[in-house]
Order: sequence, then C-alpha cells, then structure tokens
Amino acid sequence: MVSLFAICILILLLVIGIESTIGSGRLHNLVKVSPFSDTKEQPLVSVVIAARDEEENIASALDSVLSLTYEQLEIIVLNDRSTDATASILDRLDREHDRLRVIHIKDLPSGWLGKCHALHLGALQAKGEYVLFTDADVHMATDTLSRAVNRMEGDRLDHLCLIFRPQVSSSLLTMLMVDSLAGLISVLKPWRAVDADSCYFFGVGAFNMVRADTYRRCGGHQSLRLCPVDDILLGRLVKAHGGRQECLNGRDCIAVPWYGSVGEMIRGLRKNIFAAVDYRFGRFLLATVVIICCHILPFWGLVLAGGVNQLLFALVLVVTAVFHCIAANHLGAPLRSVCWFLVTPYLKIYMMWHAVIATLVSGGIDWRGTFYPLAELKRHLVPLWPWQQWKKP
Repeated sequence: MVSLFAICILILLLVIGIESTIGSGRLHNLVKVSPFSDTKEQPLVSVVIAARDEEENIASALDSVLSLTYEQLEIIVLNDRSTDATASILDRLDREHDRLRVIHIKDLPSGWLGKCHALHLGALQAKGEYVLFTDADVHMATDTLSRAVNRMEGDRLDHLCLIFRPQVSSSLLTMLMVDSLAGLISVLKPWRAVDADSCYFFGVGAFNMVRADTYRRCGGHQSLRLCPVDDILLGRLVKAHGGRQECLNGRDCIAVPWYGSVGEMIRGLRKNIFAAVDYRFGRFLLATVVIICCHILPFWGLVLAGGVNQLLFALVLVVTAVFHCIAANHLGAPLRSVCWFLVTPYLKIYMMWHAVIATLVSGGIDWRGTFYPLAELKRHLVPLWPWQQWKKP
C-alpha cells in the first residue's frame, strides 16, 4: 500500500511537472519581440495605476513608467484614500511631468473593493486605444511598452499580460514565492490562454494590457468590483467575451518587489486565498490534502519507511526538487533558494488555514482598512477555476 501511494504521487508529480515545464517553455519571451518601430503610427496607451499607502515605492515605480521610450502615452495614477505621504509625493510628480495625471479618491462607494474602484475610475478617464493596468511598485525596462504594443498590434490581441520577475530579499521567501506561483501556473496554464477554443485564461496585476473597446464591452472592473483576484479574472472576462489574449514571459522586462518577509506575505495574501478556491471550503480542503500528500508525506516516508518504499520516496523528493529548480529558473529566481523546498509546504498550509479561518470567523475580509462581508463577496463571485461554468455578465 505504501509503495502504491509513493508511485501514484510520483506519477502525479511527473505529469504536472512535465506539462508545466513544457507549457512554460512555450511562453514567448517579450525581449524577443521587436519594439514598435514607427513612432508616427503609435496608438495612444493609457497607463492606469492604483496606489494606496505606497510612499516607499511610488516614486521609483513612477520614474520607471515615466522613463518608457514609448511616446504616445498618458499616465493616470489614482491615489486611493492613502493615509501616508503618497498624496504629497504624487502631487510633486504631477507638477514635474506633463504626461502624468493624478486623481485623489476621498471616498469608497459601497459594493466596491478599493483597488477595483480606483482602476475603474482610471479607465473612465483613459483616452488611449489601449489601457495598461499596472501596480504602484512595478519597475519596467524602458522598451517594455513598445514591445508589448508591437505584440498586440501584430497579433491583433485584445489582452496581453506579462509574468514578472519577483525581487525577493531572502532565500526562504523566494522559495515560498516560487512554490506558490508554480502551483498557480500549473492550475491556470497561462500558455493555453492564447488558444481561443480552450477554457484557460490568465492575468497579471503587474502588467494587464487591454484594448480599450474590448475592456468596455466586457464591463471592465464594474464586472469585477468585489473580486480580490481581479487581475487574473480580467483575463477570464476578456476570454468570456471572445477576446484574443496571450501571456508572455516578461521576467527580463518587468520586476516587482515581493513581500519583505514571510509574515508580510502571509498578511498580504490573506484576502486572496479563500477567493482563489471560489470561497468553497471543500475545494480548500482538497488543496490542503494535495499539498500534504505531494509535498509533506514523501519526506516522512523517506525518514520512516525502509527498503523499496524509502527509495521511491527519495525519488519523489528528487523529482520535486528538479521541477522547483526549473520553476525558479523560469521566474528568474536564484536556484539556491530551492534548498528550502522541504520547509515551504508547511508555511503554505499555515498561510492557507490562517487566511480561511480568519475569513470565516470574521465573516469577511479586511483589506487596507475596509471590511468586506463574505456573503457579499460570494454574491459577486467570478470563478477563478477555468473549468467552472460561469454566466458572463
């Protein structure tokens, strides 16, 4: 029985790992796309950024956006009720740069998540043929937007997203990030988003670029107003309305500072984790069982079993480490972080249960000082799992 369990886990890991490795390798790299060459024919792009309490990141991130070589560009920053120095920093930058427009939001209407509301308001102000939604801590290479526009124009895309390079301070945090993102990618399969006949979609908060008329036809963030994972679900919205989308590897063009510590990551993802399983506790339990069986029990099988069983569990761990190395390489993370791969499953279990129990006990999520009832979040649910049926708004 133990041998059968080990063999089943080994086969499962090989199937998932090989598919994810091949699929991730199919993602085209943005640096291989030529910049848009004809400046006279450049379509106008509106960059929309929501910022709340971003005094540490906003100046350097905006400097990155303002340094983009793409000429036909307007930048709209929404200061979403910040309580720190974000407003004064934005006002100073607004005075210094003509392409930048700052809008200060004082109140949040009921029935909206703060970020979704800010992005919605920014999109209403956008004049561009394309709208690029990005975060307030993102750093881009100067030719990123020019390459992205060329890809969208050349392939007639309605939506383009980029997988970014996370900037992480410690090896443990890096491995936790690699483990979490690799799991998400293996489920959502972003390489299949380009296939119009597939149910798969993808979106990235650091770089979600949408054709403006497609965005408005889909209902935009109005349709996602109470979705904590609105960035990924924007991809579902576009796909559901017949839009053509693609996800590219942008690790050489776009970087995002990740959480500063494991504790900060646990707190930061608290709002997203239950939403990631569509607020279904049974699905959450299934995810827990999969992590325990695939990433925790094999180590204890290696320690406690003997003979052939011990060899099988050792092979499971070797396969797991190899695929983590491949995932780290795809994300531009240092391979030395993989030494923590035996520890991160316990942290993931804790992070998941901490988030779900907190949501159930409080009856909702608290996001940057605003409480959102769970019942209301469920009423406005847009399913994250690709194969789940969903009636588009």
